[in-house]
Amino acid sequence: MIKKNEKGFALILSLILLMVMSLMGGALVVISSSDHKGNNSSDEYQQAFYVAETGLLEGEKDLINYFMGEWVVNKDDDGNKIGFERSPTKGLAPSNSTSATTSTPCYKSFKNITLHGSTDEEKLQVVKHVKGISFYDLIEPIFDELDATEADSDELAREKKILEKYTYEYFMVNIGKAPYRESGSSIASTSVDTIQEGTAFRIYACGIYNEDDVIIPLESVMVLPG
Repeated sequence: MIKKNEKGFALILSLILLMVMSLMGGALVVISSSDHKGNNSSDEYQQAFYVAETGLLEGEKDLINYFMGEWVVNKDDDGNKIGFERSPTKGLAPSNSTSATTSTPCYKSFKNITLHGSTDEEKLQVVKHVKGISFYDLIEPIFDELDATEADSDELAREKKILEKYTYEYFMVNIGKAPYRESGSSIASTSVDTIQEGTAFRIYACGIYNEDDVIIPLESVMVLPG
């Protein structure tokens, strides 16, 4: 009888151990799956942040191009190109002359925007509002160079498919006069720093993944002379 009881106990113990090990295995699978999903989500947020920074840089570049005066083609009376010159905007700070689209997810991500007017068209006047720009289109030349190498074509295709889901949006607002410090140096024994008055612009930009699954809003302030 003692031996029979011992055999029965061993069977029960084995079943309990098997059940515990199965639960532990299932828990490990769930944890591993959650970690993998979390890593993917983290990658999407990080990439969207970099795309948002690209939007800020593009907004700053637009402002500088306007202030410096974009290049325009000079033609003679017969329509022949005779040279280039800067546009009449050179040295001028752009004004708020465009109505922003206030319905975009990017616009709604900012809570500190000062609105004006009563209608949607008058709520926010901006220098420029650019929407739905593909991040992949910006870096496509890099992939074209990689295509010409021995890089894994399947891996490149996967990366392209992912990057095509990222877009950026930005708009700039003229927020008025602001002081800035102008400094310089020379071979002279002294140099002078002077305080000048310029025009400040607030730049809003968003990095967006898969339309609006992930939105990273960023903003910066830039001061132009004049």
